[in-house]
Amino acid sequence: MERRTYRGLITARGLAEALVTRFNSGHLIAQAGGSDEHQIVQIAAREIKGSHTRAALTINIVQDDNAVEVSIGEHQWLGPAADLLQAGLRGWFRPFALLGEVAAIADDINTLQLPAQVWEAIVHYAESVDAKLGLAEEERLVACPFCGVGNPIGEGQCSACAGSLASAQPITCPKCGKFSPPSAQFCSRCGTQLTT
Repeated sequence: MERRTYRGLITARGLAEALVTRFNSGHLIAQAGGSDEHQIVQIAAREIKGSHTRAALTINIVQDDNAVEVSIGEHQWLGPAADLLQAGLRGWFRPFALLGEVAAIADDINTLQLPAQVWEAIVHYAESVDAKLGLAEEERLVACPFCGVGNPIGEGQCSACAGSLASAQPITCPKCGKFSPPSAQFCSRCGTQLTT
């Protein structure tokens, strides 16, 4: 499941509405639901007669202050849009619980192209609201434990005092890639246990 974070004047609801507008046409159907802080968007091929289940591309959009985190995965198509947030939250914490027939979406809407088209639409929307991809400036730095000067993540020694930065480096979650403080035991995004 790929994740990206956008910062700036971007909202979860605005992005969800843009995706539904873009993909709810032709042979595709798109639906969205949730709250201002957490939107779930699903895109799938329109229902075919005799088909009881179908897979969908699911986009989780979570807002936190001036940032929006977006992740994309394949899940079972959900019925009423009102059920999206509840099922999406289950999938957020247990992503494999909602995996559907991936072959169905591959046959119907060419899975290899749809995620790329969705990311393209997300980038277009982010640019239109002047949002930038990536970490905030302060999240790209680690403070030297000796003099307090900010240094880029990954540097071995402080640029000001030459002190070791090894103990100040963040821990990267092996599952989702989020940076956590060196003392963290669990990832605040996905709950994975962190090792030093």
